[in-house]
Amino acid sequence: MTVESPAVHGIRPAAGAGSRSPACSGPRHYRVGPVPITLICDVPGVVREFHACYRRYQIDVPPPDAFRIEVVSRRSPRSLRRYHHIRGNGEPLFVTRRPDEIMPHVEWAINSLVARFLPGYLSIHASCVARGGRGVIFPAEPGRGKSTLAAGLLAAGWSYLSDEFALFDLRSGLLVPYPKALCIKAGSFAVLEALGLPLQGAPVHHKRYKGRVAIVDPFAIRRDVVSGPCPAGAVVFPRYVEGAAPRLERISRARAIFELTRVSFNFPKYRAFGFELLADAVAQAECFELTAGELPATVRLLEATLAAVPAAGRQTG
Repeated sequence: MTVESPAVHGIRPAAGAGSRSPACSGPRHYRVGPVPITLICDVPGVVREFHACYRRYQIDVPPPDAFRIEVVSRRSPRSLRRYHHIRGNGEPLFVTRRPDEIMPHVEWAINSLVARFLPGYLSIHASCVARGGRGVIFPAEPGRGKSTLAAGLLAAGWSYLSDEFALFDLRSGLLVPYPKALCIKAGSFAVLEALGLPLQGAPVHHKRYKGRVAIVDPFAIRRDVVSGPCPAGAVVFPRYVEGAAPRLERISRARAIFELTRVSFNFPKYRAFGFELLADAVAQAECFELTAGELPATVRLLEATLAAVPAAGRQTG
């Protein structure tokens, strides 16, 4: 039986195993920014939704370094219930009975492989947007509102790098776009729609620990939404406090570097070199702690403050 989430604010339930057909698509290959992906999935509804988000990045030849994501649906021989198994590079990662959890788990599996195995980049757990050729990083652990902040700024005309990773190129020190689909929690649907984010028609999924989420193609926002590589202009550590007046407080660059190492996925791999890279990047950036409250007011505060941040290379004490 297909488990569906009710429509929320005009967002439709996700396609799941109920759309299964005897003929399943073969492997599909993509390169999203620096991330090569091969998807092998026997649930056509999931294949269609993944392709709808990433069709611009489809390639014909399988990359030799691809992260291989497999979704295999099987019935338990004892209960006859259908289970969906998600593997990454052959490693069992997730098992779910819920068809509406498959797509978020596929995205989660890709994120896991990127965090552990993507070569050539120092990766920070952060959402990342850009304005005027400068990147703004929102580093945070899960649940701090970094994806919602990024989505709010995209609705206000900012450019997109990622809602999950700030990727510093080890050679250039620049932030490199990894324009994965945005994952928006149900609690943010109404406010983001009010800001102009095009969530109408996006499928609703269920993500473990987060509940209902929409997975949104960033190009649905506008055609030129994705930023090119850019230097870091600001580092903003967010913390959401319900009902709080939004507030930005400057912090030292030394503290920002320390905090960035704490939310880096692969800093232990690079250590001294990674520290130098972060020090160089933050030397060109302004650093803040953000108390985030109501989203429109928080977006206005960020726009007003970060518009005044000096361009890369111009220091302020």
